[in-house]
Amino acid sequence: MQTMQRSALGLAMAGMLSCGATNALAGGPVVLTNGQLDSVTAGAAAVTSSTDAQAAGAFTIANTTSNSVVAGGTAPFKGQPGLTDTAGLTTGTAVAVGTNLALQGEPPPSSATSVTTAGVANGNLVITATFNYTVHGAGGVTAQTGYTCVAGAWVGF
Repeated sequence: MQTMQRSALGLAMAGMLSCGATNALAGGPVVLTNGQLDSVTAGAAAVTSSTDAQAAGAFTIANTTSNSVVAGGTAPFKGQPGLTDTAGLTTGTAVAVGTNLALQGEPPPSSATSVTTAGVANGNLVITATFNYTVHGAGGVTAQTGYTCVAGAWVGF
């Protein structure tokens, strides 16, 4: 739990520093002490997903879900607490149904979905797996699901 808090804090700090980097006036490179270097987080992962569903017709249903999780591990190298292994997973699902239920004189029904997932991890060994699949079924049903899984680690030091 403490490692996850440190990883989340490191990611938040990196975001704040990157936004405020244009305002920093150090006057040049600064040498960090060993204690400062021990606090630098070198491992991080980020994942994101976006889902959307639309349906038109006399009878419609549209539903989306999206979930993400990121976790950090322990430092495998003594004296290098910032070199942690990290992993992240994000999923997305969208379902849309558009039908006229055999009603005459109605505009054509339609249904569409969109699921996108992405992720990054850092380390000198990074694995990324992504899957996305859409099904168009009878009765105006469209269903789509996707996931992205990332893992990063520092090996061979």
